[in-house]
Amino acid sequence: MSLRDSVMQRTILAFWNQPFALSETFVYNQVARLSRYEVAILGAKLPPPPRIEPTNQPMYLINRLDAAGWWRELVFKGLGRVPNDLWQWLQRIQPSLIHAHFAPYGAIALPLARQTRLPLLVSVHGTDVSMNDAAIWRSSYMAHRFYLLRRRALAHQVSRVITQSDFLSQIVTARHGVPAEKVVCIRYGIDLSRFRPALQCSEWGHILYVGRLIERKGLPFLIEALARLRGRFPDLRLTVIGDGPMRADYEAQAHHLLGDRVTFLGAQSSAVVHSYLERAYAFCMPSITMPTGEAESLGVVFLESMAMQVPPVSFRSGGIPEVIVHGQTGFLAEERNVAELSYYLGLLLDQRNLRNSLGEQGRRWVEQEFDLVKQNQKLEDLYDEIIAERSSRYQQW
Repeated sequence: MSLRDSVMQRTILAFWNQPFALSETFVYNQVARLSRYEVAILGAKLPPPPRIEPTNQPMYLINRLDAAGWWRELVFKGLGRVPNDLWQWLQRIQPSLIHAHFAPYGAIALPLARQTRLPLLVSVHGTDVSMNDAAIWRSSYMAHRFYLLRRRALAHQVSRVITQSDFLSQIVTARHGVPAEKVVCIRYGIDLSRFRPALQCSEWGHILYVGRLIERKGLPFLIEALARLRGRFPDLRLTVIGDGPMRADYEAQAHHLLGDRVTFLGAQSSAVVHSYLERAYAFCMPSITMPTGEAESLGVVFLESMAMQVPPVSFRSGGIPEVIVHGQTGFLAEERNVAELSYYLGLLLDQRNLRNSLGEQGRRWVEQEFDLVKQNQKLEDLYDEIIAERSSRYQQW
């Protein structure tokens, strides 16, 4: 029996490369918090620890890191061949549509969508579409290169492409050829019951950075900006949460300019990040646009900080201005302008009332525009729409 002939069920097949990676909480929040749909998870393999604890939802991993796993992954990704046991698993769970996360894995899911005759939705999340083609061919992952080969077919076959910012929507239509009528902006949502203000825990002068230690996230600009404030605010300090290939360089720079006022904690769980947000006086991740086109698409951690009434400061880059309303919920400096970044951080350190006012407005802004429950309702409404379209087509046949 084919999946096309099966009884329609309200189960979504969520597909992405490495489910439950710490850096992909925005995917986890959708997968774990839908209310009207069940979710089954298809992944290539689990990421190395530390990672988000897997949910109790049905999950199938193509590569179980055994002797045959890498071959199975290669054949599935490169040739589009569905292993027999995966096909049997799909027959049991009876998904109504496939929701792939990240453009390269939307392209990899194309053969699966064709074989199952299920609608395919793809969520793009940032550098998977913002990086220019030349940079992808030169230095990106094989899956990204593979995406370029299937991009036109994906734009034709996909039912919808979901973005979380107008910045990404414009890129998807202008650069990737997806018809505008197929592009839907559904923003990331924050669990407002978990991220709540803890004003009594706030520590004056404590600046928090959370992000990968890569050039695009802009940590050196923050370190330089704080170094300019050392004389005026001798008690300020910086906590850095995250890891990456630039860590040794950034630690050397930070200890040279800030001495013992900076602490590097490496990658941490969401619970640890939450505890540091409770204590933070301000948050700063000054992301920049790279020559490759890579840029911050939205920035979940900005939303988390605002939800906890911790005002963020960043650069006016990518989709960040759609999150931080300058002068109302936080501050935005022009890209790479260390003096301006330092000025806004100093303004918050100098004026606690201003800091508190921005925090209150930031919380209201997140409640209005980035509530996880509201955003997931929009996603489920989109699922309803796609499934109804599919049902209508079959009735016409």
